[in-house]
Parts: sequence; C-alpha cells; structure tokens
Amino acid sequence: MLKLLYKYTAALLLLGMIVSCSSDPLVEQPLTESDVPVQLSGVLTRASQLDGKTGQVITEGYPLEAYQSDGVKFYLAARTTPDPKTYFSNQEITIGKKNDTDKGMNKLDGNVYYPLGKQDINLFAYTGNNIDTDGKIILNAGTGLAHDYLLGKGTSKDGKTAMSGNSETPIEFVTFEHLMTRVDVNIEINNTHGEEVEETQPKKISMTFDGAKGYIVGKADYNIFDGTISNPSGDFAFNEITKDPKTYYLVPTGQNLTGQAIIKSLKIDDYLALPDDLKFKFSKVVNGSDQVDFELNPGLAYDLTFKINRLKIMEIKLTLKDWIPKSGSTEWGYKPKSMTLNSGTEYDASEITKMVLKYTHGGQVYQYIGEKKGDKIDFVTLPETLTAGTLTAGTLTADLYTTDGLLSDDVTIEPSGTNLNVLNLGQYGMKKNGDRYEISTPLQLALLINKGATADRKYRIVNSLDMTNTSVKLKTSKAFPAGAELDGNGQDILHLDITGNGLFTENSGTLKNFRIASGLIKGNASICETNNGKIEAVVNQADIQPVDGIAGGIAGTNGGNGTILATVNTGNLLGGTTVGGIAGHNENASAGAIAACLNVGQLNKAATNLGGIIGTSVAGTSIVNTCYWLTGTARKNQGASNELAIGNNPANATDINSADLAASSIRSTEVITKLNGVSSPWVFKLEAVRSSWPIATTQP
Repeated sequence: MLKLLYKYTAALLLLGMIVSCSSDPLVEQPLTESDVPVQLSGVLTRASQLDGKTGQVITEGYPLEAYQSDGVKFYLAARTTPDPKTYFSNQEITIGKKNDTDKGMNKLDGNVYYPLGKQDINLFAYTGNNIDTDGKIILNAGTGLAHDYLLGKGTSKDGKTAMSGNSETPIEFVTFEHLMTRVDVNIEINNTHGEEVEETQPKKISMTFDGAKGYIVGKADYNIFDGTISNPSGDFAFNEITKDPKTYYLVPTGQNLTGQAIIKSLKIDDYLALPDDLKFKFSKVVNGSDQVDFELNPGLAYDLTFKINRLKIMEIKLTLKDWIPKSGSTEWGYKPKSMTLNSGTEYDASEITKMVLKYTHGGQVYQYIGEKKGDKIDFVTLPETLTAGTLTAGTLTADLYTTDGLLSDDVTIEPSGTNLNVLNLGQYGMKKNGDRYEISTPLQLALLINKGATADRKYRIVNSLDMTNTSVKLKTSKAFPAGAELDGNGQDILHLDITGNGLFTENSGTLKNFRIASGLIKGNASICETNNGKIEAVVNQADIQPVDGIAGGIAGTNGGNGTILATVNTGNLLGGTTVGGIAGHNENASAGAIAACLNVGQLNKAATNLGGIIGTSVAGTSIVNTCYWLTGTARKNQGASNELAIGNNPANATDINSADLAASSIRSTEVITKLNGVSSPWVFKLEAVRSSWPIATTQP
C-alpha cells in the first residue's frame, strides 16, 4: 500500500507549489498522516470485445505472484487537476500482498506524497520508466525497448470509471490494460500456377505505409495523462518479412483500414513495385470464420499475413490471437548453473538472496543474474571462462542483494572452479579499503545504526545515501564506541526516518563531515543522545520530534568529555522541556566545548529551559565559543528580546562573539570569517547547492 506520508518539510513545499495561497501562516496548516491502499486490478487480465468475440490474454495460474516474487518494478505518475501540472513521475512501486476480498487484485507497495488541501490529482501507473516531465511515454515500436507497456489509471472499484483523488478522498484502485498492440507479420505463398521450382517463389517482402495519412503510428510520444499520441515518426515500414513471423509492437490509431490505399512503397524480393501495384486497398479480412473490417485495436495481439503470388499481393489476412506477455510459471525449464558464493570471514554469504554478476570485457559489460537456491546461487547462464572455473580475459564484479535490498555494489569477484569468491568484503557487506570500511549503500548504513559499530574501526561514506532504498526500519539502540570513526566524506544522507535519540545512543568516538539532508527524527537529537566523543562538521536538516525531556539539534547531552565543533542545525525541534539548538544540556566545562556552531531551526518555545545553542550547562569559561543562532528561534516571548545562548545562563560560559543574528548577518563574510577563526581544521563556506546557510567543509 502506498504510504502517504506528510512531513513538515514536504508540506511547506507542497503548499507553496500546488495549493492556493493563504493568509494564514504555514505553520498553522494542519497536517495529517494516512495509510491508503492503492489496489491493483487486472494487470495481466486483458479482454476486449470484437464483434462478439472475446480476445483473451489471461495467462495460466496467478501471474501477479510471479511479478511479485521477481520484484518487477512498476512506476507511478500523477498530475494535478484542473490546472494540469506534473506532480511526480517515475515513482517506483512493486506488487504487494494479494487482496483477499477482491479477486485478481494486489496492493501496490511504494512511498508517495499526496497533495494537501484537497488538490485533486490523476494517478497513473505503468511499466518501463522512460517518461518525461510532460507525462509522455516515448514509444519505440518494433524494438525490444518498450514493447510490453501496461498502462493503468485511477478508477472506481469495478475498474470501469476513471477517477481523480485528493488527500481526503484518495484513489484506491488502479486498473491496468495494455497500451501497445502486438502484430506478428508473415507472408503466405499463393502457388496458383503449380510451379514446383522453389526459386520461382518470392522469399520476402518489405512495405512502407504512408504516415501522412495517420492510419498506423509506429514511433511516437504517448501522453499518459490525456491518452493522446503525438510526434509520430512519419512513414512506418514492415521490413524483410518472410515465412517466419516477425514481431512488431505498434500504437495503432484504431481506424478502419478497409478500402484505404495507404501503401507508399512495396518491394518483393528485388522487385520494387510500380505505382499501379500500390493501388492495392485493404479489404474485408478473416477473424476466425467471421468477416470483419480491418482494424488494429490497442492492447490486442494479431497475426497479419500477406498472401502473395509472384510479384503481387493477393490478400491480406488479419487474425486476432492471445497475447501472453509473461508465463504463469517462474521455472526456467532447464537445469541452472549453480555456483557457491564465498564472502570471507567477516560477512556471512548465506544472507545473500540475489546477485548481479557483471563481466567486463572488450569495453562491454555483460550482466548475469543469479538467485539463491538452497546453499547455491543459480544462474540461467554464465560467461564461458567462468563456467570453466577460470577467467582468461576481462574482469568480474557483482552487486549483492539481501531481502532488505542492495547490500553491496561493484564488489570484486574471483572465480575458482564452481566458487565465486568475493574479495575485500567486510562488516555488513562493506568493502575494505586499507584500514577503512566503505559505506556505499543505504542498507550498510542501516545495519551500522541498528547493529552497532566496532571499537577502533574506521568507517567512511563514499557516496550519498537515500534511505528510502532499503526496507530496514531504523531504531536507535547502539552506542558508537571509543576509537571508532565515521567519516561522512562530505556526503548526504537523505530521507533519514529514525525512531530514537539520533543515529547512536552515545558517541565515544568521532562522527564527522556528513549532512542529514532530509528526514524525520522521532527522538531528542539528530546525532546522539549523549556525546562523550567528537562531533565535527555535521549538518542536520531533519526535523526532530522529542517526546519530552532534554533535546538538542545535534546531541541531547554533551557529556564531560564531549566536544561539538563546526556543526549546523537547521531542523525544527518540535518538543522537549530543556532545549538547545545544538545540545539540550552540556556537562563539559572546558573552553570551546561547543565551538563554531550554528542553529537556524525553530526551537520549542514552551520549553522550561531554552537556549539558542544549549538548553542548560554547567558553569565554565567560554564553553560556547563563536556560536550563532537565528534571531527568533530561541525567543520564548515574542514581545521581548529575551534570547540566550544558554538557557540557564551560567556566568562567563558564553564568549563575547556568540549571539543571535538576522539571516543576512549569519550569511555575511564577517560572521563566516569569525567562524573560521575557531573551526580548524574545518572551513565554513556558502554552497547554495547544498544549503542556504554557511556549512563546514574540509580545507581546500
């Protein structure tokens, strides 16, 4: 089912983008959360009436089960109404649980935002993902690129009435049908004169249809929102047709071709037809025993036979038949090639459920997909050099999957007989690079958070991580140990939805140089509940929802040995009784315990102790050193300028630089220079692509 998640950050964007303007403050807009099923009806059940005859394409068994077990991806698109505007496109979804009450229906699994404020949308789903921002599917007829599109739109439960929906009355059903028409074309030799010499008979024909008349559309843009076909490629041709059928995938106009002379050119073997030959008109054709008009209807499958004698077409026969795009069975039908996967001592290969083996040779990359069967990985086929147990040319790498998604990508594979040995695979499927463990997938980070890090081990994030790309639910339960280091390498963590007080319960190591770009923290801090190590050059942009107690934008409590340097919090703290923009409470009395930090997120004004940087702190000298917060974020009474760097305001604990500032001042060269005076080895910069506020980066 589609999780329709309303997040505060998304709400602001949506209200500004598609909901009419309001004089009320955005923060007053009520947000609700709902879980609305979008059910799938008839993906492979396609029947059409044609002169009383039903064209059945129902496959054996329950085809949706095969789609579900194979993890076949579908895609969602939506457009607002009545003012058409693309709301989203290419949103990945998969087939979910079978509906127990409605026969032939499965739920769809995926995450999308529904428009707020009763703004209606039209909802579509489709196979393939080559859709542009105008909602057009690019169709490549006659190729294998787009030949099996299924297209569906939001409907009533019976699947017959198209519907739009909104946040209060969402679309609950999507009914699918085929978009393209399959035509198997062949020729039939009419040997009326009794020639027995095979060489006298035509071997092949080619013909071109006049695209200017618009009767057959080959390549075109199909707009999924209004059902129109545009930008046809002009003339369309059946090329090199022989006795062996050749398959074409068309987007026909549905027009009746009977009586039309639309053949623009005709070639039989080496004979190029004369103008008089091209006057041939389509006529009544055979469908079973019935005579019907010559029409190609969307979503059906046909045999199209050209009956020829010598150098002339005698008849064109069109026969409706079943279109079976996918077998109801998922068995291969022959013995697979089985390999044993060995991953070394640090990772248990038994958790791997699928692997994509990539063989690179001669500038080409060939992929072989294997699935877990018992204690083996079964492949349909493998490179010859691998099946022999050696690799005489090229290289092997692999992507490894578990039930929770992609675990590790592009790992090095060394073949040995019937074994595939994964080299340098470490904890949680991370690649080992020297003394560092590289985090390259969302699943690896999720496992590090949920299962914990190892003392004195160095971890490094090597690329941005979108946490929606793993099914693992994040819950804070482990401490980050002493001597361990998590180097974010300047990368982003997106859509971090976590239940608990930050990434870790306690930090005794070093956490540095990453940005939580979006998400929701259902706890009291974004990074850790207690910091007794180092937190440096970290940016948090996720909103924080504390239940109560001590809450901070970066840490709940900064312990006696904890330091926080060059961090920025832009997330809103939506609760807590002791609240600070960086830390809720501080136990470190040392000068510069919290230095060169910024808070621009809104803080809970109902908090008992409220500080722009720290909620409460022990006494000390210059504990807060050169830190700034956005004016108004820590103001308990809107009518008075009563903001403090530290809520309980111990004497001398704040240096003379730290203060609340307007947005323009925080972005000024003067303030950035002051921050850089105490932020070493980090350098603050304004990078508009990453943040509208100064954030710390590594030295150039």
